[in-house]
Amino acid sequence: MMANRKIEEPIDWSVIIVTFQSQKVIKNCLESLFYQRGVRSEIFVVDNNSTDGTKEILEAFSTKIFFIENPSNEGFAKAANKALSRAKGRFVLFLNPDVVIKNPYFLEKIAALFDEIKTVGAIGPSLYYPDGQIQPTTSLQYPNQKWTLGSIPKYPGNIAALLGACLAIRKEILDQIGGFDEDYFLYGEDQDICLRIRKLGFSLAYSPQIQAYHIGGHSSENLSYKLLWERKLQAEYIFYKKHYPQQAIDLIAFSQLIKSNWQLFLLFFFGSSLLPKSRLHEKICKYKAIRSQAFAHLFHRFNQQRQP
Repeated sequence: MMANRKIEEPIDWSVIIVTFQSQKVIKNCLESLFYQRGVRSEIFVVDNNSTDGTKEILEAFSTKIFFIENPSNEGFAKAANKALSRAKGRFVLFLNPDVVIKNPYFLEKIAALFDEIKTVGAIGPSLYYPDGQIQPTTSLQYPNQKWTLGSIPKYPGNIAALLGACLAIRKEILDQIGGFDEDYFLYGEDQDICLRIRKLGFSLAYSPQIQAYHIGGHSSENLSYKLLWERKLQAEYIFYKKHYPQQAIDLIAFSQLIKSNWQLFLLFFFGSSLLPKSRLHEKICKYKAIRSQAFAHLFHRFNQQRQP
């Protein structure tokens, strides 16, 4: 006679949230997930060593979530992959802590789309700012793709990338590609994973009928403009080096060096009379970061070519 064994029901969704200094937003995000209906789900929250009270909130929800606490800020990709290695759902939703899902059948609707269209590897909903304005969440091209001069093949679908703030992906695909590329610390990892999904032969889908609300800017609110743009440009060049031919990267760097110097020249002479002080400072930081990354790349290439 066989002993009675508890049969675990399959899990539809694994929701993965990475937090850092998210005390103001994480409670609303989690509570909106607890009201999801029609699916079986598990929720992982990985905290990157917050010091603002985020961890205390997460500990209070310890019976409803899997809480993973990092001893340091490991960045988004590495933190998300920690949870991904434990995820059991058929689908995975990567969710920013400043997103609120008001529709209790949000996950059920996305699961139905995945089951209906087997060739779709990732789905993004429409995202709205708190004031009701819609947020851009899709890209039809990759950064500076025009400089690749047609060397990027035609991959499935018309959408190049979906915003990572609320991104649903089939778990089987994530297992194939190994999750997020941990060379990215913050920024760029969503475009990278979307491109790798398309390289496997799957398309991306945008579903405007499925909606969520995204405050936006949460991941960067604790960064100075200087650090913000440095990280964005570092991520951009990581993406180029992984996916673009060398000639295209050289063309991008050369064009960016010229453009950034010209923009800094204009800002130096006319910026203070045209822009508020804070906006002027942000633009200066932006173009200095662009110039720095472009120059570093071209200098490295020059030294490479000089070597015998």
